[in-house]
Amino acid sequence: TGRTQAQGNAAANNYPGLVMRRLSRVSKPRATAKVDAVVSFRIGASGGLAGVSLARSSGSAQLDQAALRVVQRAAPFPPPPPGAQRSFSITIQGR
Repeated sequence: TGRTQAQGNAAANNYPGLVMRRLSRVSKPRATAKVDAVVSFRIGASGGLAGVSLARSSGSAQLDQAALRVVQRAAPFPPPPPGAQRSFSITIQGR
């Protein structure tokens, strides 16, 4: 059982990387100024979004909405393994 627990811990530790890779595949919003928005989100047990919100506005309603769409387009995520982090905050930069 020690090996199974170690595999479970590795899966839980690797999960944030899987989430970030999924997010990196979504094209980022374009912005006229170099600004960024912070989006917070939670992943449900099945991998779907359990919640998504704007943690810090970029000052541009258009970029803020586009930043939320980045997370929404990346979903669903792989189902999180037991013990994995399920709440995240990411910075979306306008480009």
